[in-house]
Amino acid sequence: MDKFRILIVGCGEVGCALAQLLASRHQVYGLRRNIDKLPVTIDAIEADFLKPSTLKSLPDIDILVYCAAPTRGAGDNYSSIYLEGFNNILQALSLPPKHIFFTSSTSVYGQNDHQWVDEESITEPDTERANIMLAAEQQVLATPSPSTVVRFSGIYGFDRLFLLNQVLTSRASADTTLSYSNRIHLADCAGVLNHLIEKAFARQSIDNLYLASDNNPAPRAEVLHWLAKQTNSRLSNTPSTHTVGSKRCNNQRLLETGYQFIYPDYQAGYTAILKKLDLIS
Repeated sequence: MDKFRILIVGCGEVGCALAQLLASRHQVYGLRRNIDKLPVTIDAIEADFLKPSTLKSLPDIDILVYCAAPTRGAGDNYSSIYLEGFNNILQALSLPPKHIFFTSSTSVYGQNDHQWVDEESITEPDTERANIMLAAEQQVLATPSPSTVVRFSGIYGFDRLFLLNQVLTSRASADTTLSYSNRIHLADCAGVLNHLIEKAFARQSIDNLYLASDNNPAPRAEVLHWLAKQTNSRLSNTPSTHTVGSKRCNNQRLLETGYQFIYPDYQAGYTAILKKLDLIS
């Protein structure tokens, strides 16, 4: 086989970034409702994975990448997107994929006492969304096809600037209460998936679960204060209302595959963003 036929379902920010990495070496199909935003280098499939009637002409593929995500501000439809949608795609394919990649979230860990978590850690979701995500992972891993779940931590990037905007508008709190945060740059989300797909193409062993987060879980307050210093911004004196659990994500299993992070920590990632925005030289 000289190349894979790869279907990326839910081809949004991560999917499009991945498609651009894969397109020079593989046959890539991108499925989404609005195909106008898909890279021109891939084959567009205009369809809705929640409407089986639109999925009747899917191509035969080797690799399925399911990286669907709720539209921001669209409300809670996690069950439909991660459970029903995935099942619809499998039912519509004439042949089972040779490998499935499913993008999940470190929200499936409910730990909040600053402890380290990895692929062997107990999953104790503390929200309905996280419980649905864990159920979706289990659904994927129960399919006959070899499957790999990739749990991403908090995704940030050139178009995902929530934390930075909080700092720039002085809405971020200067509160230094210890709460660890974990993140991964969007470019590394695509990089990790591309890396694992290429390992599959080379017929190298791939695990069924990877935790994808950068090399430096850092206290949230440290990140905010660093951003404020870099941008000459002032943080708010109001107490922090941040309530997400505090844990530290261990990416050792991913590193052992040979993956090298483009942005290994928040300073590298945000420095690139700040330079692009002309906020620093």
